[in-house]
Amino acid sequence: MMTAPLTLANNCSEHPTPLGIMHATWNRQGLHALSWQPPTEPIALEPIALEPIGLEPAANAASLPLQLDRCLQRYFDADTSVPDRRELFDEISIDETGWTDFQRRVYQHCRKIPAGETRTYQQLASAAGSPNASRAVGSTMARNRLLLVIPCHRVVGADGSLRGFSAQGGLDSKRFLLNLESQ
Repeated sequence: MMTAPLTLANNCSEHPTPLGIMHATWNRQGLHALSWQPPTEPIALEPIALEPIGLEPAANAASLPLQLDRCLQRYFDADTSVPDRRELFDEISIDETGWTDFQRRVYQHCRKIPAGETRTYQQLASAAGSPNASRAVGSTMARNRLLLVIPCHRVVGADGSLRGFSAQGGLDSKRFLLNLESQ
């Protein structure tokens, strides 16, 4: 169980997890990025007012960091009241700015992969309507800026082997997440 406090500043929030601190960036469209790596560039996002910690969140953009923190805690605590971990992040508004139609389709289908299951790059390409685009799916997964919300760790090679995971910890983190979801 995670006990460290959620940290909020400007358009960023930090969320403790068993794999390290996750860094989130926000704008009025929703969650812009979620990664174990802190932002490396200045964040040029329109500021949003954040609610003080401890208050019940309102149904607006200011409550998104608190919603994300609750979702991450439930995900890593293996909350059994949620039958499918993929549903945990459905309530989080995400910023799709800069995505191509192809990337949007791939990410939408990736979000549908049940927790604890995997799909190959080719299967995801087919689901997104481009059966011959498995390499493009791999590139799209490598550009995923919303780790866990878009569960790219559930996408594997054609032979079922774990392939590229750009998050902190690489394939060890991918293996950890898949094992966690299988419990």
